[in-house]
Amino acid sequence: MSSSLTSDPRCLPDALCNPQELLPFARVKLIAFDLDGTLISSPREVLGERLIHLFGLLSGPSRNVRLTLATGRTLTGVSPTVKQLGGFNRVPLVLYNGSVVIEPESESLVTHTKISECSIVQILKIVQGLSSVSLFIYTVDPEAKLINDLSSIESVFYVGAPQSKPERDFNGMPVKLFSDMNLASDKVVAALMSATLSEQKIALVNALSSVSGISVTASGSTYVEIRPEKSSKAIGLKVLCDRYRILPENVLAVGDNDNDVELLSWAGISVSVKNSSDAARASSKFYSNQGAGNAAIEVLEIVRRAQRLFGRTRKA
Repeated sequence: MSSSLTSDPRCLPDALCNPQELLPFARVKLIAFDLDGTLISSPREVLGERLIHLFGLLSGPSRNVRLTLATGRTLTGVSPTVKQLGGFNRVPLVLYNGSVVIEPESESLVTHTKISECSIVQILKIVQGLSSVSLFIYTVDPEAKLINDLSSIESVFYVGAPQSKPERDFNGMPVKLFSDMNLASDKVVAALMSATLSEQKIALVNALSSVSGISVTASGSTYVEIRPEKSSKAIGLKVLCDRYRILPENVLAVGDNDNDVELLSWAGISVSVKNSSDAARASSKFYSNQGAGNAAIEVLEIVRRAQRLFGRTRKA
């Protein structure tokens, strides 16, 4: 998996660009969008009509383009967005920062990477030594099918001060107590720490560097994300590309934060949106001057224009 950074990304081609600049966009066969900060700017935001319309135009039967989400969110967390885009039977998903991959054709999990019980125990010891830090542990049933009751597929458990336990997490999932969890049998795919102070966040990242079997990324201003060591959005997306026989050079990825770095580095075309983290921007081939939502519209419009301009060249 490539980890090289493009330190000087270019601005996305505009309406006055040399048509040859659009040729790589005409060859795109899969577009992967991060969700928070890229497609939407707030957790409960509804996609705009223009964005939904472009998704439909580009992913229609005659277009030969697949559109997917690559996010740190849970299945419950992406459910409202996926429903706006056509439902679980249409949209491939890379969830939990790549720990879980869902293919709509099989309506099941095709990749499920877990954090070992030993690693979780080490993480718990770190949390016990830090005040004002909350830990959320996420589990997924790898045998489950995509059914209406998402609660039978995934769960989240809370470690922290009892008075600070929320009823639901930011994905909208009901939060259970850690005492209800069976650490030996439950399949942990991700963990999330929330620290209110930047100093706490730095301390967490430093402490977690000594835990084996995990990798750590930051998302937003307060969250520290923990995933299995051999897991990332790029690795998850590669699973989908292998199943669909799509090469990296035919992949377009759009993101905004540190947990998108591997994805943006790996994709043949990558775009960081306005106000992206320094690491995300440095990992991108292109940047957009538009923020969440509008940048996605800009990208989809460029691909659509490129396909109209070059026609069947995109299938090369």
